[in-house]
Amino acid sequence: MNKNKSVKIFLVRHGEASAAWNEDPDPDLSEKGKQQSKILVKEISTELDKNLNAISSPLLRALNTAKPLQEKIHNKLVIDSTFAEIPSPGIPLSKRREWLRGIFNANIDELEEPQLEWRKTIIDSIKIIDNHTIIFSHFMVINCIVGWIRKSKKFVSFFPDNCSVTKLIKQKNKIIVDQLGRELPTTVQ
Repeated sequence: MNKNKSVKIFLVRHGEASAAWNEDPDPDLSEKGKQQSKILVKEISTELDKNLNAISSPLLRALNTAKPLQEKIHNKLVIDSTFAEIPSPGIPLSKRREWLRGIFNANIDELEEPQLEWRKTIIDSIKIIDNHTIIFSHFMVINCIVGWIRKSKKFVSFFPDNCSVTKLIKQKNKIIVDQLGRELPTTVQ
């Protein structure tokens, strides 16, 4: 990367899921989520560079949020588990929502090893991006990145809505939040 080149990174939260986090470990998009992903294409396609890298979490809701945009821009979608949802090892499906709510108020230093390692991997991956990139991911992943950039002690620092786009700019190995994605009070599913 040319050190003076500005790189745009777009973080897209997936569309509305068809099931809650405690009901299905990998839900697809709801009908509303499918519509949101189509609207996203209209909202963002003019901002995207034709040589854009496209990355998605391997989870269905992220992959299928990416699909309409991929059909329009014809860039290869790289599936990267780095940007998958926060790990919850050993927590039964029925208890995940309750566990997740506890994370909402946690400080980063209160996270357990699996979540700290997950966070570090995400941050390390963002640091090495050297081309305009769009990442289809999840609420907690986006919070991880934004919180790190802003040096927040809180793990959750804002509430990106479904199909919202948070825009980052990287220049000279410094990353800033150019614009937070649309923020609405939504239920994390």
